[in-house]
Amino acid sequence: MPSKCDIAYGILTTLEVLLSQQNRYLVILPARMGAQRLPDKPLRLLGDIPIISRTYSGVKDLFEHVYVATDSDDVLSVCEEQKIPCIRTGSHHKNGTTRTLEAFLALDIEVDYIINVQGDEAFISNEVVQPLLDVLEEISPEAATLQAPLISESSNSNVYVVTDSKSRALYFSRSPIPASRNGKTQRFQHVGVYAFQPEALKAYCAMSPTPLEQQEMLEQLRWLENGRNWMIATAPNKPLSIDTPEDLIAAEELLASKS
Repeated sequence: MPSKCDIAYGILTTLEVLLSQQNRYLVILPARMGAQRLPDKPLRLLGDIPIISRTYSGVKDLFEHVYVATDSDDVLSVCEEQKIPCIRTGSHHKNGTTRTLEAFLALDIEVDYIINVQGDEAFISNEVVQPLLDVLEEISPEAATLQAPLISESSNSNVYVVTDSKSRALYFSRSPIPASRNGKTQRFQHVGVYAFQPEALKAYCAMSPTPLEQQEMLEQLRWLENGRNWMIATAPNKPLSIDTPEDLIAAEELLASKS
């Protein structure tokens, strides 16, 4: 039977491993106020709490380094009030990934992965993120993201993803894929979390926008169109993202159902 000292040592060792893993990741939450479908989205209130604050709360306990990245004075002010680490970035960014790189370079933190969690993922949780971390730890891909089984296709915000036999993304689309001839096809939807090794993030941001990316308005397609791979981890469910006024209403209803 192990002694109390052995048990205590084992607990400390486990904690050291967990902390060392935490320090390997930098999490950036890109937040901009100019979203066309839902203007001022990061600061829209959800249960009296700004959306960006809820997203931060969903990941802050899983990682050592979590920062909001924004060009908005209003977002910076709210983050300061709520003691949320925040980095000011330029207003020229066309997507959250390039904003994430600017924040990473400004922080100058040595990490194995930079994880971009979209600022509108107000219901993100450890349960959703953990499969991605498992893939990063086990396979060490240069880039990875998340999918989850599609339960309902009623939302206009769905982004579909199909993968190959090795769990690498084949394509992302706003149209339902794959096609269904018998009505029983299991589809998967993308979850707005991206992980890059530092050099891979720099490589992505050095690429020009690509035709399919611009046609679908999906930034992740730039990586595929340049012949690079997304490793796909599968979460048990997709948290509700808030992209439209209808999504915000649904989020309020979901929050009320949990209270």
